[in-house]
Amino acid sequence: MDKEASSAHLPADLERLSRSWNTNDSLVHVGLFGQLNLDWWKVARKLDMRILTEFIGDLANLGPEFATPGVLGTHNIFNHCSRVPQDTWKLLADSGVNITVNPRSDALFGFDDESFAYQQAVDRGLTPALGIDLDTAFGSDMFGEMHALFGQQRSAMRYRRFRGEDNVPSPITAEDVLKAATVNGARAAGLEDQIGTLTPGKQADIIMVRTSGAAVFPVTNVIGTVVQAIERSDVDTVMVAGELRKRAGKLVDIDLAALSTEITVSRDYLLNASGYHIDLFKAS
Repeated sequence: MDKEASSAHLPADLERLSRSWNTNDSLVHVGLFGQLNLDWWKVARKLDMRILTEFIGDLANLGPEFATPGVLGTHNIFNHCSRVPQDTWKLLADSGVNITVNPRSDALFGFDDESFAYQQAVDRGLTPALGIDLDTAFGSDMFGEMHALFGQQRSAMRYRRFRGEDNVPSPITAEDVLKAATVNGARAAGLEDQIGTLTPGKQADIIMVRTSGAAVFPVTNVIGTVVQAIERSDVDTVMVAGELRKRAGKLVDIDLAALSTEITVSRDYLLNASGYHIDLFKAS
């Protein structure tokens, strides 16, 4: 953790963070999480940083200054993109920004509506990527996001057809979903030349899954199986930048018992400090 970082130091602190983290061989890159603050954006763009902005309803109102050429571009990542006005969608598409959607989070918190942000982006030639939104709420489960997107898009388009609309987009394919979880995410992060596809010359980021589980076999289509059937527990091997991080279903060089103890101690401290008491069987 960078203990020197503070929002009070922004945007001046961005340069130091960029020097420390945004190197070619770094596995962690720092970007700017900021709303519609053009002064911060200018600094981040000079440092070649990605700029992530929450874009929902009232937070999705762009003033005329955002139509100025160069203000919006590939450095921008707009998250959620629900309840966005049609003229704003046109501006986003014309500017070539990146879009991320979070199927589980957007549904749970009621961010999305029947216009369905993923489809709005695709209809305008954008390549939306899948996000998790909140690791603390959902955990990092990209398979869960793929399952959710596949069902939600098909449900939303079916509803439009039943309502009598013409020219309703086709049902999403498993390949579309896999791209949203892989290469589209790499593109949004500015790392498409390094990761996102299994291509000679790219960084060796590889996930291998087991298909021997009772909920998985028999396999009749690889992409369909990955998108619809595979879960985190089926992941056998993970390689990041050519180094094994998981092998035979177990994390490499990670003491899970020690990690569990540290996390539990930290959680208990926070709960005690806040006066919150756990009720394991409380209805929720």
